[in-house]
Amino acid sequence: MKRLWYAASLSMALAFTGYSCGNKSSSSAQTQTEAEQADVVESFQEETETDTYTYDEEADGDPKIKAASVDHMKMVIDSRGNVEGRYVRTNQTSYTVSVQDEVEVPKIGHKIVTFSAKNGQGVVYTHRTHVNVRTQPDLKSPIITQISYDKNKTPETYPCLGKTRGWYKIRVKGKVGYVRHDLAEWDGMDTF
Repeated sequence: MKRLWYAASLSMALAFTGYSCGNKSSSSAQTQTEAEQADVVESFQEETETDTYTYDEEADGDPKIKAASVDHMKMVIDSRGNVEGRYVRTNQTSYTVSVQDEVEVPKIGHKIVTFSAKNGQGVVYTHRTHVNVRTQPDLKSPIITQISYDKNKTPETYPCLGKTRGWYKIRVKGKVGYVRHDLAEWDGMDTF
């Protein structure tokens, strides 16, 4: 009887927790979707009204939103520091790494190192259009350029120079600037 009561209590608690969490996440997802739709409509109206391109002030993202990608990963490098690929697993005499396909590299002459955006390693790219790159990591600093993505082309990558307060520091068109972490993605290596 005690076991049955415990099981019933546990399932009720789990159901209540799932219901509570579900309401919160669906509400915020709905709000985010409505906000994104408003941005798209507003951006479209601006483009059609002016017929000239202007920087979209809303293309900086939201600092409260989680980063678009993880900002650290294990990499396998050779004795000269050249990146062989993303670490997948350790085998008896080799490491399995992922570049675009999985390949084996010998353990001898290679080691596993953790790369991170914070340390200025890897590359940054986006799958969005008109993402602002600013002079400083805040919304009030001037826009120096924008990066974008064309779905018919391979994404352009930019060297990651660091990460601070939710902004990736990148080099683009010979300039150094900052892009919001929720509008760009980070990877330990460029495989495009």
